[in-house]
Amino acid sequence: MKLKQLSVAVMALTALSGTQAMAAEGDNGWNVDLGFRTFYMNRDFDQGIPDTIAAGQAIRLDVDSPMWNDTIGFGLGAVHVAELIDEKTVNSSDVLNPEGDGYTTLEQAYIKFKPLDNLQINAGRMVLMTPLLNDLTSRISAPSTQGVHATASFENGSVYAIYSDEASMNNQEGFVPYAVNGEEYEIVSLGGTYKFANGLSTHLQYAVADDYQKQSYINVAYPTQLGDYDLMLDLTHMRGEDDGALYGSDYDSHLTGLTARLSQGNLAYTLAYQTIGGSAGYDQKWGGDDNTQFFTWGAVQLLDFNAKDEQSLQARIDYDVPSVPGLHLMARHTESWDIDYSGGDDGQRRETNVDVKYTLQEGAAKGLSMRLRVAKADGDAAVVPRINDIRFIVDYKTNLF
Repeated sequence: MKLKQLSVAVMALTALSGTQAMAAEGDNGWNVDLGFRTFYMNRDFDQGIPDTIAAGQAIRLDVDSPMWNDTIGFGLGAVHVAELIDEKTVNSSDVLNPEGDGYTTLEQAYIKFKPLDNLQINAGRMVLMTPLLNDLTSRISAPSTQGVHATASFENGSVYAIYSDEASMNNQEGFVPYAVNGEEYEIVSLGGTYKFANGLSTHLQYAVADDYQKQSYINVAYPTQLGDYDLMLDLTHMRGEDDGALYGSDYDSHLTGLTARLSQGNLAYTLAYQTIGGSAGYDQKWGGDDNTQFFTWGAVQLLDFNAKDEQSLQARIDYDVPSVPGLHLMARHTESWDIDYSGGDDGQRRETNVDVKYTLQEGAAKGLSMRLRVAKADGDAAVVPRINDIRFIVDYKTNLF
């Protein structure tokens, strides 16, 4: 591990961030953000698979224009990733590009149109955040989706519609059509959220890829009190179907998760159960270079616990350290059983995670965060390789004007 290179990058980031003046959005409506992310990954496989060691430095610029005549504007987001360390051998780290080099990508380039006060339509390349079509930003840069996204907002909820024909991976520069067996297709999705007066919130989404695949998502969350504790109950159900074009045979799989989160002050305890049913494990991706991830408690740092017939139970604790403002600690363990695989129907696997994040609360570099993520996954050799994963992430963003 080239610690000197990594430490120099972190120090340079801190020094540069300290020179940036924190400013509010400009009076002319423009919003321009400059962001920096240093990302280090060390992934050790215990079963003869070559290890992965990689680090990169990302510099990103996000531009959000005003709405001219309260009707039309645009958004842009560009990222440059410079290589710091490349010892990834044959395993992709998603930190650098597939060749192990740095890259530049245009994550977002869209026109925004507001025909009504409560309706906005974005068209172009964008980072989406919906359960069935999303571009999660947990790596050094984000994947992206090309299409049209319309959202109508109401007092207690919203409805949205999405059309997409191409997507990109988070570590690649180009966009690729959704495709299977050489046949390209588009994705259409409808969704909505609503929050009731008693605090109960719902999120529904349905998406279809032409005649190939359909997915649905249902989430219900209810906050209540249990003595002196805040209790959040969360139920998620997903279902995926296709006619054989994607998987070679008729596919019908479903995922159900039930979560309880108990919190008081600086502490939160979470217990999450998840089960997979149907003819196969649950696959949430759409084909091509799509990088959609699970919006579920069962999706942790390395594993999603989405294998055929898999049941899993997760215990998690979060703690904000009162004596060190800005310091957040998290630990969780997820255990699964009953996996149906080629060697039997009682496969097991597990993952343990520790997460430490510190965010500066004052000074010239206020808002700069440092995060250490450690994961260990293992189980039956035929089900999952044994992996030790360490990630160190430094983030800073400043508003230029």
